[in-house]
Amino acid sequence: MEPELAKFTAVELRLREVVRSIVRRRAARGMPLSWRLMFEIEDEAMQLLNSDPELDGHYLRMMAAPSAPSEQRTDQPVGLADSPAMHIALWMIQEAYWQAQ
Repeated sequence: MEPELAKFTAVELRLREVVRSIVRRRAARGMPLSWRLMFEIEDEAMQLLNSDPELDGHYLRMMAAPSAPSEQRTDQPVGLADSPAMHIALWMIQEAYWQAQ
């Protein structure tokens, strides 16, 4: 495997793992997936992974959504059709959340 692809894959796998762990904890509380909750999960995952020296931060930043303005951090439920241009991390969160329900 090419070194850059290996770095990207490592970040993707760890992000997916961390997201699933956070979602299991949050979904267990019975909270619906809102935009606020989704961005909170993403923030928590990124904070955890930013401190991992084995991951390339460049690829982690590629998977994260740009900073969401406060009006996007609402308690409105998230729907698949709401935002066709979501970043990878947000799609991972939706997938994990709906699998946990």
